[in-house]
Amino acid sequence: MENITVMTALVIIVVIGFIAGKIGYMNEEFDKKLSALIVNITCPALILSSTMGETLPDREMILPLLGISFLTYILLTGVSFTLPRLLTRRKEDEGIVGFALMFGNVGFIGYPIVASIFGQTAIFYAAILNVANTFFVFTIGNLLVANGNDTLRYDTAQAPTIREQAHYDNENEDGNENGNYNKEDNKDNNVQHKTPELNQDNNEKEDLKLRLKRKFEKKVLYSTPMLSAYLSMVIVALGIDNIPEAISKPLTMIGNITVPGALMIIGSTMAQLSGRAMLGNVTVYATSLFRLVLIPLAFYWLFTWMGYDPYVVNINTVIIAMPVATYGTILCLINNRDTTLMTELTFTTTIISMVTIPLLASAFS
Repeated sequence: MENITVMTALVIIVVIGFIAGKIGYMNEEFDKKLSALIVNITCPALILSSTMGETLPDREMILPLLGISFLTYILLTGVSFTLPRLLTRRKEDEGIVGFALMFGNVGFIGYPIVASIFGQTAIFYAAILNVANTFFVFTIGNLLVANGNDTLRYDTAQAPTIREQAHYDNENEDGNENGNYNKEDNKDNNVQHKTPELNQDNNEKEDLKLRLKRKFEKKVLYSTPMLSAYLSMVIVALGIDNIPEAISKPLTMIGNITVPGALMIIGSTMAQLSGRAMLGNVTVYATSLFRLVLIPLAFYWLFTWMGYDPYVVNINTVIIAMPVATYGTILCLINNRDTTLMTELTFTTTIISMVTIPLLASAFS
């Protein structure tokens, strides 16, 4: 019952964001600025505050949790670059689908669900698992979302205005399929239009190694979210449990903005969708099935077969079974990608998870 209450509360916040978008309190420009604030300030504060509890868990559980979490996301990386080819016919959507398959809503929904199933102390274990999630969200995850852009972004300084984007789309409707604005593109437009078939063939043959080299920037490794993840790992490894309240309390208060802020952004972006788009499509429902059911069960059986501690496997399975991470929509805005598919996936998996998560909870309770 508690799980249903948590999920209902989260959906209500999304609905409030939807209403705010419809009546004009939130719009595309506001969502971009709020997204940058969440990614660079409130999310890092949430990550740090999760390691500043009054008591530390069993230290013997820390390494197994870190190990299984990093192994999980290494395997999910392979899934995110291969399975989307079977779930969508649109090449430009493969990165969005890959992100949805790889990342669940750990920080927003995962923590309260883990607490309701395994007890309050399990939140710390979930936070340890979230270290790997954070690392991969802002590296591989951002790479997937930025598919079609030349570089990864963590700010909106280079994002085009609505007028610039519309002008660019009209001028290049036969060129860049994603409609992503890049002020350097005009230098190469003539070459692209002269050899469209050659460019398309080259894009199809481009392998993962070249994509990573072209799109990945080293500054991602020392962005604000990653720095907070590194610091939280140090806090856990050294067993620091005496952080002054003057530090932990402000971080907790700022971090608490993350959940409602991110969910309201989802609601606001939904307000810009048509009713037909909100109903989803085959790609959305197929991805949701893998995200909420098939992938969690596969990893549960895999790690059980590998002999991991059942308690660790159970917590990791619950984390994997969360709906699509709300950071997906935020990263779409920051990287200037169309948010329609990501919003549909986030909305649909959140609604369906109101059924799948309680069933999972009953299995592990």
